[in-house]
Amino acid sequence: MIICPFSFYTICAVQDGVELSTFACSIALHACTLVIDLCLGQQLHLQCIKKALDVNLAVVNSLIDMYCTCARILDARSLFDGTPERNLITWNTMIAGYSQCDPLMALQLLLEMNDEPNCFTLTSITSACADLAALRCGKQVHGAVLRRSYSDDLQMGNALVDMYSKCGSITNAKNVFDRMGCKDKFSWTSMIAGYGMNGYGNEAVQLFSSMIHAGVHPDHVVFLSLISSCSHAGLVDEGWNFFRSMINEYNLQPNKEVYGSVVNLLARAGRLREALDLIDTMPFAPDEYVWGALLGASKMHNNVEMGRLAARKITEINPDDVKNYIMLASIYAAGSKWGEYAFTRRSLRGIGSRKEAGISWIEVMDKMYSFTAADSSSPQVCLADEVLHILSQHMDDVGSEFCHIIFKAT
Repeated sequence: MIICPFSFYTICAVQDGVELSTFACSIALHACTLVIDLCLGQQLHLQCIKKALDVNLAVVNSLIDMYCTCARILDARSLFDGTPERNLITWNTMIAGYSQCDPLMALQLLLEMNDEPNCFTLTSITSACADLAALRCGKQVHGAVLRRSYSDDLQMGNALVDMYSKCGSITNAKNVFDRMGCKDKFSWTSMIAGYGMNGYGNEAVQLFSSMIHAGVHPDHVVFLSLISSCSHAGLVDEGWNFFRSMINEYNLQPNKEVYGSVVNLLARAGRLREALDLIDTMPFAPDEYVWGALLGASKMHNNVEMGRLAARKITEINPDDVKNYIMLASIYAAGSKWGEYAFTRRSLRGIGSRKEAGISWIEVMDKMYSFTAADSSSPQVCLADEVLHILSQHMDDVGSEFCHIIFKAT
């Protein structure tokens, strides 16, 4: 990360005890944000409090941005709530911070916003809708974009393509992509990734050819999206050829993420031995993601030996990762290795950890609801259980009737 000379000079001056001004403090905080230096940012915050600079709105906005970037969203929200005067930058900074870690709260904050949202606001909200897969809400944001004539903005267009792709509306994503007057590398990558995550592997390959024809030089992210698209669509040979062309034609050395995607490509197709051979030839030590891809595929194909190897490697890197013990236990159970299954479950209890519960979101009548497995906090949980019971009974009845028909036919 490159910091401008003035920002670097400002940080050095602050460390040497030079008197701070609001402008210098904002610049120094911005530099801390660029390099994600929480420690120095907190020291600057303390100096701001001592010099009574923390009442200046520009300084407060810089502090909120620094804390959001450093993943200290609660500290950022505390500053936001304690600021009696807020401008559009304040709202945008807080909404953008929430869109990265708590998209539901980003939408809630938009409803509380007392300033007219601009293009930056709607770009952040579009990203939040993408993470929530909230298609209906995303369409409403798209309507607001069109009404305000923001559709020509490059970042806005990229965010809309990403949002529609993640919401499964690939037709709308393609429409936005085709109407973009200006496209950058991220535009092409988002569309390729969108095709991949929705199972349109052949379309992703064709779009890559169009990108090359348009004179856009691919980078690691493009190839990562392309190989991942081939993996989702089962285009194993095509994905492998792209991996080789990345090295031989475009002179790009694959990073760990690309290697992990190729391992996943081979392993998901049942070519576990080839995946392991690729891991052995990597120019750097494989990480959890690479071994995790092999472990997941070992579970998919009930390969106990390969699963045991991958789990051991992951345990050496991160012995407290609970989900790998759970996956290995499932592999042993599928292979009827009950002794090893019991030992793995005992090891899981021994590390004293639990698998983090996943959170799901659902959009109903323009409102977003979040819940976890076995969540009983919702006032409608009894109604949901009753509906599930009715559906389960209906499926049992249909299944019994179907079996009866098959029995008579045979």
